[in-house]
Amino acid sequence: MSTDVELSAGYIETFVGNGKARSTGDGKRAIKAGTPLPHHTTLDKEERYLYFAESGSDRVRRVDLKEGTLHNFAGIGETCYSGDSGPCSEAGLYLPLGLAFDSNNDLYICDSGSNRIRRVDRETGIITTVVGTGQFGFNGDGPALEVNLTWPAAIVFDRDDNLYIADTQAHRIRQYDPRTGMVTTIAGHWTPEDDSRDQPLVARNLVVLSGDSIGIDFSDDHGWLRPECSDGLDMSYYLDDGQPATEAKLHDLVGIALDRHGDVFVVDKGTNRVRKVDRRTGIISTVAGICRYGYDGDDKVAVKSMLHAPEGVTFDPWNNMYISDSMNHRVRKVDAETGLISTICGNGDSGYEDKNMGGCGMARFVSKEAAGAPSKHGDGHLAIEAVVHAPVGLAFDSQGFLYICESRENRIRRAKLW
Repeated sequence: MSTDVELSAGYIETFVGNGKARSTGDGKRAIKAGTPLPHHTTLDKEERYLYFAESGSDRVRRVDLKEGTLHNFAGIGETCYSGDSGPCSEAGLYLPLGLAFDSNNDLYICDSGSNRIRRVDRETGIITTVVGTGQFGFNGDGPALEVNLTWPAAIVFDRDDNLYIADTQAHRIRQYDPRTGMVTTIAGHWTPEDDSRDQPLVARNLVVLSGDSIGIDFSDDHGWLRPECSDGLDMSYYLDDGQPATEAKLHDLVGIALDRHGDVFVVDKGTNRVRKVDRRTGIISTVAGICRYGYDGDDKVAVKSMLHAPEGVTFDPWNNMYISDSMNHRVRKVDAETGLISTICGNGDSGYEDKNMGGCGMARFVSKEAAGAPSKHGDGHLAIEAVVHAPVGLAFDSQGFLYICESRENRIRRAKLW
């Protein structure tokens, strides 16, 4: 922790990371360690460790929540795919992004750059591939080791140990059943015509580090990852609420979660929305966002509110939904009873003087010195008054702490919500 005083409800602090873009501090206090680009985070079933995908070093690291120390767990710090059937600490990972535990407390890693889902056995620490051939490009459903994934970004388990995968650049949600070993598509339909309508970026989702520079993967000025560079975007392709989810158009899926009813919620960063797949009916709907990017205030119905390049989603025990509204520099809450959206972390400020760090179809690589130092963070103060710069992954523990990956700040913050 960044303070020696117990955090009060409503307040925020830095929990992991010193802000440096180098992976350092193995075995040291988490707050003093270098943690480049933490992306998604999760806790094991006993809540002994907080795990996070450190995408800037191609590692998975974990924090001992009793001791406050940080330890390397999986990955050798090199960008590669290697090490199946061996210790996870000796394996090569390639842009790990999402993490999830099954009911046995085995850790699953969304090894995005290798187009695979990998599993670490709790007892032995052995890593294996459970989904994906390593090739990209959708090739249909079938046996898990025969299907392709394409830059998958996030994963989540249901109570029956079915794994749901945000298959990002395949524009689909996939389901892996470990009992049968089969993968099926539960949402998303994409055709070559859809590809031809999209305009590719120079770089998508990939990050390059050099010294203390930070690689920033920006969507364009409309909050899209792969749009035409114009003000006249045709959104009609994506306005398909009430249709079977397998016929829906999904764009860039970067976060995924389940509510207490087992329905699947996915963050479609490309259309600035959170979508819901009803697992009983198979129907898709929008639960937050209106496609267009921006911020138009709080205390209104979430389905009529604007988001700007959302990244993550999670739920509390009362089924309230939380969204990392990344380019609005806020974490937003959607009330389970009223459907109203509000801000619970972040004052909307990025903390940098230079706010024009993106451009259409470009990935910018900006040093912290060139971008301007953060004006403030607000650690130890009210979460709604603090700077929360471009939040990404979110996770709750049972004590009411919300863990927030501030990837571009190379930190994980935590806010005490109850």
